[in-house]
Amino acid sequence: MILKLENYNGKYKIVSLALNSEVRDDLLSDNIDFLYISENAIWLYPEDIVISEDEQVIDKLRNAHNYDVYELWENGRLSEYYDDSSMDNYFFVTAKCNSNCIMCPSPDISRQRGGNTSVNTLIEIAKHIPADAPHLTITGGEPFMIGPDIFRFFEFLRDKFEGTEFLLLTNGRIFAIDSYVQRFIENAPNNSIIAIPIHGSIPAIHDMITQADGSFDQTISGIKKLLKAGIHIEIRLVVSKLNEKDIPNIACMISEEIPEVDYVSIMAMEMTGSARVNSNKVWIPYKKAALAAEKATLILMERGIDVKLYNFPLCAVKKEFWTLCEKSISPDKVRFGETCENCKMRKACGGIFAGTISLEKGELRAIV
Repeated sequence: MILKLENYNGKYKIVSLALNSEVRDDLLSDNIDFLYISENAIWLYPEDIVISEDEQVIDKLRNAHNYDVYELWENGRLSEYYDDSSMDNYFFVTAKCNSNCIMCPSPDISRQRGGNTSVNTLIEIAKHIPADAPHLTITGGEPFMIGPDIFRFFEFLRDKFEGTEFLLLTNGRIFAIDSYVQRFIENAPNNSIIAIPIHGSIPAIHDMITQADGSFDQTISGIKKLLKAGIHIEIRLVVSKLNEKDIPNIACMISEEIPEVDYVSIMAMEMTGSARVNSNKVWIPYKKAALAAEKATLILMERGIDVKLYNFPLCAVKKEFWTLCEKSISPDKVRFGETCENCKMRKACGGIFAGTISLEKGELRAIV
């Protein structure tokens, strides 16, 4: 949610939201900046000043949640960062990445020139998030592109969020360096899992997709070092036209070389950014992608490795695999086709990405 406070001309702030006096008093005791929504005004605390009496903005904020977290910009823009009712909250560390995956949902220019969120800002945001948050994701870009200062952020998360589950999204290449593995062990939040993608069973395929020579060897080396250190690992396989036939081979490689991983997630693509630009090279219809995913799933499950299927509509997947399908697309990105209105599995289905619906070309079908 993005709103505009027309009369605000103060400094950039991270602010929490209080919708009643009880939460207001709780946030006052935390000594952090927050907005309190009274009957007819928006108050900024701890300054205890009215910054808006806009009825439309007040009404929209009343439909938000206590302890939501926002960025309040100098021009009065108020953008939601943390939704206390959601399991889909994340820290966005940087847009930059040391790989250049041809099917990445971010554009090339973001990975090359995108900005960073400073560690001080990340920590300030984390101060506002309730300590009992059930799940938080750390993502980018490649989070480790901001350098070793990221461990100062990890240390803060570890000390504040004792029971929170953390998911770290990374290409894993940095963990080929022993010192990064050791520092992660020393500073990482207690309940962490690292999600790392593998795009091919051999360097030629993986490095062709990442467009980064040596990335396969670095990633596999990093995974093995993390597993040896007892770190929980999720492997992600993104199915595209470029690796469709190799997906079962990747499953075999995982089974033979790194069977200790917690689970493997096999994913359909999000067709935005570079993926959209390169759609003629990477796009694969859902049923073809699901067929590759199903073959890999059987290989992994026969070896006792758990599997999840992400971003697939149920109509593209054989019924015996439905229980593995997750509702993995965030609410603001999920879409359904016209035919989905008559599908008896609509409520159980995770739909498809908004950026993909123009490419499905009648592939979606109602299950009746």
